[in-house]
Amino acid sequence: MRAASHKPEGTCLNKTLCAIRCTLYASIFLSGCSLNRTAARVTSDVIDKGLPAVFSQADWQYAKEALPANLQLMEILLENDPGNKTLLINAAQGFCGYALLFLEEESPERASAFYLKGRSFAVRALDGATARTAKKTDAPALFWATFCRASRININRDDPEAIAELPSLEPAALKLLQLDPGYYYNGAQSILGAYYAIRPRMLGGSPEKAKEYFELALKGGGEKFLMNRYMYASMAAVAAQDQELFAEQLNYVIAAEPREGVTRLADEVAKIKAKKLLEEKDELF
Repeated sequence: MRAASHKPEGTCLNKTLCAIRCTLYASIFLSGCSLNRTAARVTSDVIDKGLPAVFSQADWQYAKEALPANLQLMEILLENDPGNKTLLINAAQGFCGYALLFLEEESPERASAFYLKGRSFAVRALDGATARTAKKTDAPALFWATFCRASRININRDDPEAIAELPSLEPAALKLLQLDPGYYYNGAQSILGAYYAIRPRMLGGSPEKAKEYFELALKGGGEKFLMNRYMYASMAAVAAQDQELFAEQLNYVIAAEPREGVTRLADEVAKIKAKKLLEEKDELF
């Protein structure tokens, strides 16, 4: 993801939203009150270039309030340009990211619906490609389709239909390791860690393997991505009933210095989640 330059709080996001809305209004005017495909592509390009400003936002509450309108805008644009792969991937990331950052704790049902919608956009972006046939250019779409599925399964562990989808995670994540192992801060390794943490031992689950994959997720570009460490604690450490690892990872997240750039929003939310989860330690162990 692209790095963003430092600007006063909210400036980048305000300008991004303004540019998107102005482009939308202009497109409506030029197309006689209905977005044509060309106008939709112009607007989707503005969104693609502006998203780093959203993900660089330090004020998580501001981002939470601003993002839904932009998710809806992407849906509108996709009605007029349904095959726009870049827009489909951005929509998948937007819906899945919003569910993870803002909905899981307060409304699991809404989070599940967002994950399903995000996955549907990612599947459309795959355009028929599967975990077996996907090429490197399909890696982003395959990642978000798999991430959305894994996240939905994680918050619906008592739902047999959701658990029945678990076997599909491993081949997709292993394919991602071949295609682009570093994509989204070592996201494939995190998915595999989640897979082995969620799956019961009798069905092939392994807290030990989960820890191994999360350790790999913390290498290189994934080392300082705080959501990796939060997921490590909330999934692998809990599955292994390793209290020391649980506290170590969460305290690392809480104590981490804020970093400017496109991980800022996710990092800020990870710190909030880590504090809440640490307070629940006695219930989990």
